[in-house]
Amino acid sequence: MNIKGLVLALAAGLSISTAAHAGVTVHNDDFLGATGNFNGFEGISSPFYPGTQSYTEGGIKVQYVGGQLTTLTTLKPYDQRSWTPLGGGLGYTKISLANGGDFDAIEFLAGTSALIGGSRLQYELFLDGAMVFSGFTGSLGNIHSTLKTIGFAGTAGQVFDELRVQNLFSKNFNDNGFDQLVLDNITVNAISSAVPEPATWAMMIIGFGAVGSMVRSSRRRQAYAFA
Repeated sequence: MNIKGLVLALAAGLSISTAAHAGVTVHNDDFLGATGNFNGFEGISSPFYPGTQSYTEGGIKVQYVGGQLTTLTTLKPYDQRSWTPLGGGLGYTKISLANGGDFDAIEFLAGTSALIGGSRLQYELFLDGAMVFSGFTGSLGNIHSTLKTIGFAGTAGQVFDELRVQNLFSKNFNDNGFDQLVLDNITVNAISSAVPEPATWAMMIIGFGAVGSMVRSSRRRQAYAFA
């Protein structure tokens, strides 16, 4: 096998190995602590917020996607404000970093505006438009229940750039489902785009080594030709 073939084979093997070990851990407690990105919706001055507008605080962008008119921001808050579709909405809430960057962990408080118990939290995690993880949690109780701490952390280098959440009585995520999620205190651990991933470093090292080998081989061939 020539050098080029060896490099491609090693890179392919490294990529497969990295993907096979990537994953997500679901947390039901405060695992993240303080970070540089926090959105508690406290910058909203009115009890109502236009449902067609996104809201950014602490570098975290939150937007409702679906059919509802306004977002009530005072129902079951942790402090003064929270985020929930007024009377329920037909859609979901999308969370991302305002700068479009990646993150490897996210934590938030979640509840429901449902009058009866039994509804769940449905979630989908994305990276570059592709879903990498999805599922649902247990019951969020009812409107009188305490908000629950829920979070997700990537393992083995797994990162995300978008989280979608909603509160339905079914198990499966539904883009147009009747959503009654109450959301508050979002914390995100952002990843610096200036630092390459471990897999990227490894591939760069392999590439540099291969280039060096090919240069030395070319010089030897030229020396033989002039001998």
